[in-house]
Amino acid sequence: MFYKLDEEHYVENPFLFQLQRLGWKIYRQNKDNPEDTKEIISFTSSLEAEYGESQRLRESFKEVILEGVLRESLKRINPWIEDDQISEVIRRITTPQSNSLLEANKEIHDLLLENTSVSENRKTGEKSPTVKFIDFKNPDNNSFIAISQFKMNITGTEKHIVPDIVLFVNGLPLVVVECKSPAVADPISEAITQLMRYCNRRGVIEGNEKLFWYNLFVVATCNQVAKYGTITSEYEHFVEWKDPYPFSLSDVNPDGNVTSQQVLIHGMLSKENLLDLLHTFTIFKEDPKSKMIKVVARYQQFRAVKKMIKRLKEGKTPTERGGIVWHTQGSGKSLTMMFMVRKLYHNPEFGNYKVVFVTDRKDLEKQLNETSRSVGFTVKLARSIQELKELLKTDTPELVMAMVHKFQERELKGEIPVLNTSPNILIWMKMVTVAMLVFWLFKIC
Repeated sequence: MFYKLDEEHYVENPFLFQLQRLGWKIYRQNKDNPEDTKEIISFTSSLEAEYGESQRLRESFKEVILEGVLRESLKRINPWIEDDQISEVIRRITTPQSNSLLEANKEIHDLLLENTSVSENRKTGEKSPTVKFIDFKNPDNNSFIAISQFKMNITGTEKHIVPDIVLFVNGLPLVVVECKSPAVADPISEAITQLMRYCNRRGVIEGNEKLFWYNLFVVATCNQVAKYGTITSEYEHFVEWKDPYPFSLSDVNPDGNVTSQQVLIHGMLSKENLLDLLHTFTIFKEDPKSKMIKVVARYQQFRAVKKMIKRLKEGKTPTERGGIVWHTQGSGKSLTMMFMVRKLYHNPEFGNYKVVFVTDRKDLEKQLNETSRSVGFTVKLARSIQELKELLKTDTPELVMAMVHKFQERELKGEIPVLNTSPNILIWMKMVTVAMLVFWLFKIC
C-alpha cells in the first residue's frame, strides 16, 4: 500500500514496478552523469530501488538513442549483418531527411514498419537483403528497456529536460511518460503541458525534438488517471485506455482496486501489445483542417480487431467465424475496419483474402474510401451492379466497396448467379440504424 502521494513513490515507482513485471529491464539515470545508469534489480515493499552494476547506455546527455543496444538488437534480429552495415543502417534511422518533427516521425515510423536494406548479404550473396529494426513476430527477440529520469540536453543550450520515464525498444525511444502527483491541482493537464514542452510544441525551443522522432505515443499519468496521446494530440484528444485486453483486471492486480495507470500499462505496454500498436494500430491521416495528424487506436478498436482475428482463426463454421461488433457514434468505425484489414494482411493465413465493404450511405462510402487511402490501401469502388459482380468473381486479394442498394433483387435481371465459391472472402457491413451505429462483420462466404 502507498501512503505517500508524491510523484516518485505514488506514480513513478509503481509504473516502473509494473513494467518490470511485464518483462522490461528498468534503469534509473544518474542525473549528473550519463555514464552512470543503474539497473533496478528489484523493488522493496516501499518501492525504493536497489541498484545493480552501473551500465553505460550512452555517452552524453545529447544522445537520444541507446546506440549500443540498437547495434546488439540489429545483430540479433539480422544475424548475417556485418558491423559496417549496422553502422550504415543506424545512420539511416538517426538522420531523417524531413525537417519538421511530424515528418521526421512519419519517416522513421515507415522505416520501422517497412524496414530497410543493405547492398548485399555477404554470407549468401543475396542482393539488397531486408534489414529489420524490430522483430514483430517474436516480441521476446527484442530489447525492452525503461529508463527513469532520462536527462536530455535542450537543443542548442546547456540546459536540460528530464522526462520521468522513457521506454526504449531495441534502443529506440518509443514512449515518453510524464508522472505527476495526484495532489497537484490538475495533474494530467500539467503532465501534458510538460510533454508538449519537451517536444517544442509551444512555439519556442524548450525541449529536444530528436527524442520524439521515434515516438509512438506519450503518456500523462497521476496513477489514478492515465491518458495517452501522440505528438499531434491536443489536450482534449488525450484519452484513457480502459481495457487491458487480452489481460483481465485480475491479471493486472489480483488484489482489486485497479487504477487507470495499471490498465494502461498492461493494455498498451506489454511487449506484444506495444509492438502490435506500432505495427498495425497507428496511422498518419489528414484531419478536417487539412493537416496531418498521428493517430493511435483506442482500446475498443484494438480489442475489437483482436477478437475478430481470434474468431476467424478459431471458428469452425462460417457462422462461428462471423459476428457483430457494436460501435457508438464517433468511436472510429472506419478506422477499426482499416486496422482489421491491416491485421489480416499481417497474418500469412489471411493474406490472400478478398475484403468487401458494404455501406448504406454515400457519405459513409466516401469516409471509408478516404480512410483507406490514409492507411495505404486502395479500394475498388463498385459503381454498378455489373461492376460489383465482376469484382466479386475474381479470387485476387483486394478491397472492394459497394453500396447496399446494389444487392437489391429488383434491379437484377434473372436469377442471382453464384459468383465465387472461395472461402477467403470477408464481407463487412457498416450501416446506421435509428438508435445507434452498428458495425457488422459478416460470415465468410
